[in-house]
Amino acid sequence: MLNVMVVDDDKLARQGIIAVMPWDVFDMQVVAEAASGEQALALLKQQHVDLLITDLAMPAMSGLDLIRQVREQYPHIWNVILTFHQEFGLIQEALRLGAIDYIAKIQMEQAKMEDVLGRIDARIRLEYAQRELLAHNRQGLNAALPEHEVEGPSTWLAFFAVEEEAKLEQLYELPLVIATNVVEVTYRAWVVKLPQPPGSQPMSEQEIVQQVERAGLRRGGWKLVYIPNWQHMNVDILRRLLAIYKDRQLFYHFRANQLLHVLPADQLQVKLPEWTDQEVDELREQWSKLLWVLEEEVYSGLLETIEQLYLPLPQLKAVFYTARLNWQKVVQDETTNSFQLPGSFAYWGEWMDWLEYVRTFMAQKFRKSGYYDEIQRGIMKVLAYIDRHISSEIRHSELAKEAMMSKGYFSRCFKQVVGKPFQDYIRDARVERAQMLLEQTTLPIYKVAEKCGYPNEKYFSRIYRAQTGELPSEFRLRHTKCEG
Repeated sequence: MLNVMVVDDDKLARQGIIAVMPWDVFDMQVVAEAASGEQALALLKQQHVDLLITDLAMPAMSGLDLIRQVREQYPHIWNVILTFHQEFGLIQEALRLGAIDYIAKIQMEQAKMEDVLGRIDARIRLEYAQRELLAHNRQGLNAALPEHEVEGPSTWLAFFAVEEEAKLEQLYELPLVIATNVVEVTYRAWVVKLPQPPGSQPMSEQEIVQQVERAGLRRGGWKLVYIPNWQHMNVDILRRLLAIYKDRQLFYHFRANQLLHVLPADQLQVKLPEWTDQEVDELREQWSKLLWVLEEEVYSGLLETIEQLYLPLPQLKAVFYTARLNWQKVVQDETTNSFQLPGSFAYWGEWMDWLEYVRTFMAQKFRKSGYYDEIQRGIMKVLAYIDRHISSEIRHSELAKEAMMSKGYFSRCFKQVVGKPFQDYIRDARVERAQMLLEQTTLPIYKVAEKCGYPNEKYFSRIYRAQTGELPSEFRLRHTKCEG
């Protein structure tokens, strides 16, 4: 019998799922429930769980963060996401992290719960059979080799299934793949030792690409990593290094249309730098400042920092989600739709193309103001200052001092460069911050007012209604209904 844990900060939703699902039909039982990701991790230390069903949108630790930690600490657990959101990007990110399926709360009254659970059960049975086969393969391969090392040198080929349509069985269509030599690296990733008869050369990258293209894998959501000259290493060490590679480096080494990357063995063994929340916050602030638009050295340095850290994709998205909101405050233009973050299947190369586009677009706008770069840099510093102090009173004199200008000259320059008076910019920035907090948090409205620089809830509500046509409470209620 499979043990199930349900995680949702909404108690009614959590209990509703437990009540309506026909667990016993599929030999499942709910053994635990949790109101947060932190509570779920604590319970997992005490209770064996096979299937975890978690909400995506939870305060503190999100469902994505929970899945990420569960995959690291309890790789045997299958994960299913539960969400109000129909946004493909969120669901795709969860699937990339290892979720095997998702349940949309909005569909629960319409769908037959037996069909939903049956779909999940079928996926678990298929993956369980594959796990058993791959574990048997790995044991056989390690038993056939010396206890601590692969006879070397040898050449290996790793297969990463980066899109949902990529399936393990597709690999068996390749002549270079022998079923008994396929070793699982991590979720939806496998590695194969390439055959090399005595006295012959290993298969070249060109030969591999030809085989893969003939089998149709180029169009099937696969990324391949070719590892030549691997020697004196246990297979399990190779697996662990490739699992790290999938989480950190693969995103930076590929482009969307690229099939194969050659990874020298010594590069795979390089210890990756750790990153801290403070470093991510600093990156977010630097990208928000817009000095990188005007200064090539700043731009190159920021790109280099990201590449050196091999910042994971969720953290990268968090950095640019906030930065993009600040860019759009400056460029009030219908073309700012182009500032949308790259899609789920984009890699670092596509992200750099996107940043170059944004940089060119913003630079052209600033040049139209007719001011020297030094003046524009001063205004960029002011924009960053406003963002940092949005919860406080912001004085005209403080902004002029930050820009190193007189108050009158600063006001003229700001309006010309940004396109609106600084008072309007601050007002709009406060309203945008308030909308984000109203939509994404459960903070009381008086707390939202405080965090957006308003002295009290009454004044905040009056200004908010004048700007948007509705009260903060009405905005929150409307967006809650849209989700549900």
